[in-house]
Amino acid sequence: MSGVLQRSDDKRSIPAADVTAVGLCFFFRSSVYVTSCVARGNGGVSIAEMGRRAVAGAVLVGVVGMPRAHAQQRADSVARPGASDSSVTRLQPRALADLLRDASARNVLPPDLQSYRAEVQSEISVLLRREEGTEAVAAIEQVASTMRWTRAGQYDQHVVGYRGQQTGPNVSMLSVFQTGWLQPALYGNRLSVRTNDQRTSRRPSVAPRSDSARYLTAVHPLAADRDGFYTYTGGDTVVTIRASGRTIPIAHVRVTPRRDLTDPVVLFEGDLDLDASRGTLVRMRGTFLRFGGPKPRFGGALGEAVAFIEYENAERVGKYWLPATQRIELQAGLPALGEQRAVIRIVSRFRNLDVNDTVLSDATLAIADSLRARSRRRLTYATPDSVNRFEAWPMGFGLLSQGLHSDDFLDIAPDRWRPVGAPRIDWTVPRAADLFHFNRVEGAFTGFGTRIALRDVAPGVVVRVNGGWAWREETARGRVSVERTRGPLVLELRGGRSLDNTNDFRVPFDSGNTFGALFGSVDPYDYVDRRSATIAAVRTFGARRAVVRAEFGVADDRYSAARYIRSPFGGDAYRDNRGVDEGSYRRTAALIEWNPDVSAEFVKPGVSTRVSYERGDGTLSFQRIEARVTARQTFGPFVALARGDVGTLLGDRPPPQQLFELGERQNLPGYRDKEFAGTRAAVLRGSLQYLSPFLRQTMRFGRVFLPAISPGLSVGIQSGWTEAPNTAALASIDRLAIIDPRLLASYAPVSRPSDGIRASVTAGLRFFSGGAFVGATRQVDQRSPWKFLVAFGQQY
Repeated sequence: MSGVLQRSDDKRSIPAADVTAVGLCFFFRSSVYVTSCVARGNGGVSIAEMGRRAVAGAVLVGVVGMPRAHAQQRADSVARPGASDSSVTRLQPRALADLLRDASARNVLPPDLQSYRAEVQSEISVLLRREEGTEAVAAIEQVASTMRWTRAGQYDQHVVGYRGQQTGPNVSMLSVFQTGWLQPALYGNRLSVRTNDQRTSRRPSVAPRSDSARYLTAVHPLAADRDGFYTYTGGDTVVTIRASGRTIPIAHVRVTPRRDLTDPVVLFEGDLDLDASRGTLVRMRGTFLRFGGPKPRFGGALGEAVAFIEYENAERVGKYWLPATQRIELQAGLPALGEQRAVIRIVSRFRNLDVNDTVLSDATLAIADSLRARSRRRLTYATPDSVNRFEAWPMGFGLLSQGLHSDDFLDIAPDRWRPVGAPRIDWTVPRAADLFHFNRVEGAFTGFGTRIALRDVAPGVVVRVNGGWAWREETARGRVSVERTRGPLVLELRGGRSLDNTNDFRVPFDSGNTFGALFGSVDPYDYVDRRSATIAAVRTFGARRAVVRAEFGVADDRYSAARYIRSPFGGDAYRDNRGVDEGSYRRTAALIEWNPDVSAEFVKPGVSTRVSYERGDGTLSFQRIEARVTARQTFGPFVALARGDVGTLLGDRPPPQQLFELGERQNLPGYRDKEFAGTRAAVLRGSLQYLSPFLRQTMRFGRVFLPAISPGLSVGIQSGWTEAPNTAALASIDRLAIIDPRLLASYAPVSRPSDGIRASVTAGLRFFSGGAFVGATRQVDQRSPWKFLVAFGQQY
């Protein structure tokens, strides 16, 4: 069993490289984002957001792995997902005890189950969960392996295939999971839980280190001595399934460690699903806790890190319950740097189980089911040629993780993340940008914030307050929000003053360019000083399958000039902050989004659509309509991705800050920055990538696995169009220019309509599972030379 162990009250976590690596991997991945944005002027991914991820990741490396604390919640105070207390009939204590006694008796290893061999496909996803619940998948690694297990505890996982897709050349997650991550069986009195001492070899002949150096023993919740460690509630039948031609009633039991334990021990907390007719264990979902041991030097105020598990069994050859699917989810958060969480998700599916493929001796069988967990977990690799040739992938990229979300474990999560419990106050900000950012208007901005969750006092009510100071502009900005969540509906009231950027058709996480602006004089944004107050309602459908948002409020826009000529560290001069129309207005907005977690810039496959409407009535009067379609799909060795955006701005005097602007860093490489503008615009981008079968295996240096070189071919097209259909639109474009009358400068427009469709093509090679591009680009709507291009990311 893999992961770091959670601490709760007097419970201690087992610090492991697993969860620490959540922060570490995001440090590396964020660094690549930063490098790519500087190289190409933030053509697709926000330096501000990803640069701040690097800072957050660096701190997580030092903090997340430490033991932490959070207030213990009653395990039965959170309803099981999908079931409400009103629909659950609890078993009487005696009936529940009988069910557990029968399940414990049946959870011993069947006498005739000696071994099995299986094919396993695992999918390792690295992602970031934002504060509103959106997940951005930065990397997917798929691992094909064969696994052999014997009842004496011997476990061998042999990797025979590997492939990946990622947004940048970063360390492989195999650096984190250097021993086997699969749980071969849930039978027995004890379970092995992996610690942070991870060593392995690519040579199958090398023997692993002793189990005591790498694993701890957890008391199984169905162990013969379970009553000395656990309490149980529930036992209700929640669902029925069909298997092997029979109907199986599934009973749900909540498991909670006893509170009167004094000796060091590792225990499970979570849910068991039992075959109520036979008492066998079908599903195990929860986390592991360590009780006793030394006091931690730091509490949980700095951060939270936890490993969740969800193991599902299936009936094999009509009598054995053996693994079917397994999920391990490592989540880490650092409240001081925002409410986001870094997540590593591992989903494995077992196929073609060959039961009793090995005959064991009587001496081996005699020690099989003791009160000690015996496990030898080796992770070995086939030769590079064999790994490169492997093509028998049963499922495509992203399909194993389809429908999963980091909020699936909220009912057993650390107290800081739970929606129920006693009221609590956390010193945190919604996003890292609220703590620190830099641009040419504000200069350095530093801030702070707090989050007040009323929870059981007022269920679903959360108050957020954050504010800060722009040091060069000498201006205070911040906001206050109150939101109330009831199931899929969120009502929100917020107000404040912010410096909003006016760029169009932006990509996810694109909210600024701190790293580039501060160190490279790269700030391809324009800004408006905006005061606003808004009432909003958000409705989510399905498992975040669709989101509908409606807003009504008031706003006031003001111009703020750039305070810096160039970066404090040197570089080219910034351009002026473009002009805006000043004035107040009543603001109405609506948004409908399908599959919000899918985008062309990240690696989760699927199709996403988005339609938005915004209206202003007052001194500023306008209507703005946008639509977007994004698609990403894998076809064998090919990856196709596309994104189309279209928008229109209506009004007799459209404000310049609402115009659509395109250029070099706004979806049209090869043209000048924001060269084109208009009240009507469209952008279409597409790319076809070929992932070759060569050099697929990761490169190992010591205990670090670098990404596979994995060379491939890539061709792409980027096209855009803007139009100014009347004199009002042309006049709005003219007002983008800021002319100082003291300079007596002649007027020159800073943008113009595109006069038709403008397009460029890119062609070249991709490396590191598609994360790096080396090639060239040129305009196709007119004669122009090819320009050398190096970029990181998926959008070209």
